[in-house]
Amino acid sequence: MRAGDTAPLIGGIIADRLIGPHRAILLGGLMMAAGHGLLVVEAVIIPALTLIALGSGFFKGSAAARLSGLYGAGDPRRVEGFRMFYLAINIAGLIAPLVIGTVGERVHWHAGFALSCAAMVSGLAIYAYGYHASAVEASSAGSEASSTHTRQTRIAPIALIGLEIATALLTVPNAQLTNAYLLWAKEGFERDVAGWRIPVSWLIAADGLVSLAALVASGMFWAWHDRHRGAAAAETKALAGAGFVVVGGACLTLAALVHGRTGVPIMWGLAFQLLNSLGLANVLPAVMASFGQASPHRLGATVMAGFYLSLFAGGLISTWLASQFVTLPITTFWLLHALCGVAGALIIALLKWYAAVRHPQAPGRLG
Repeated sequence: MRAGDTAPLIGGIIADRLIGPHRAILLGGLMMAAGHGLLVVEAVIIPALTLIALGSGFFKGSAAARLSGLYGAGDPRRVEGFRMFYLAINIAGLIAPLVIGTVGERVHWHAGFALSCAAMVSGLAIYAYGYHASAVEASSAGSEASSTHTRQTRIAPIALIGLEIATALLTVPNAQLTNAYLLWAKEGFERDVAGWRIPVSWLIAADGLVSLAALVASGMFWAWHDRHRGAAAAETKALAGAGFVVVGGACLTLAALVHGRTGVPIMWGLAFQLLNSLGLANVLPAVMASFGQASPHRLGATVMAGFYLSLFAGGLISTWLASQFVTLPITTFWLLHALCGVAGALIIALLKWYAAVRHPQAPGRLG
């Protein structure tokens, strides 16, 4: 069970009802730092992991809510703010295994965990130092949004439920990257290049690099679009991304149809990873921005937790499908993933139409 995706609901409720997002970020960050620090003591590994999971619950939703609060109502820059958010996460995800993993192997794993603890404390210190300036901006944005807040949140529950379902479905193929996809790559992909076999683990490393590049490329494209054609709405970016996810799923389905379980050229898999990364680089920031836009001020962290719950749901669907990898025909297996993407794209298209009908003068919103 992916507890890290469900904990934000509990953390979000406590943040919104009791301690506020700022304190929740500090508390969650300190809990995660303490958890990594405790990993140096093998006897308390379970309490350490529990602290990390609970800390992430306080941190995730509150951090996303604070970021969303920096933008005024209907501000199209909110999507790009969340793109930068994901860009930072991907950069950290690439650096951490290289630095901390190297220290763990060359020095000692205790030193690696201590280094991760120090990095988290440093990050919290930077956040705390800049808190007052960001609080002023968030207050200004909240004042600007107050006059339209009631109208905006009136249909939010419908939009948020649709977004949660769409996000869960669109992330199903991506969640399979570390599950059945790797099994298929190991057993069925042609990975020999000039007599050397590409390790399957390199596909995961390549996906991290491709995801980072996709975020950068997508940000550059939309910046160009904003300059030359005007700001694109969040639903437009999400729908464009969903299209990439659908085509990526179609690549795996077509590869299975043409080649079966074995003898699959590795380029099919790389094409899927590229298209899937381009898709999620547009879907996830747009969806997070829409959650932030629709959430009431006093329920920001709780509503943002709904986004992480949708990732959890996508992971559950993917895990169930992975259990059918051996029994289902390979073409049927990947077709089900492609259909999940199609269904998610259709829901976003319906939300885009719904937003255009109900709020023709309110750009940047998914419902």
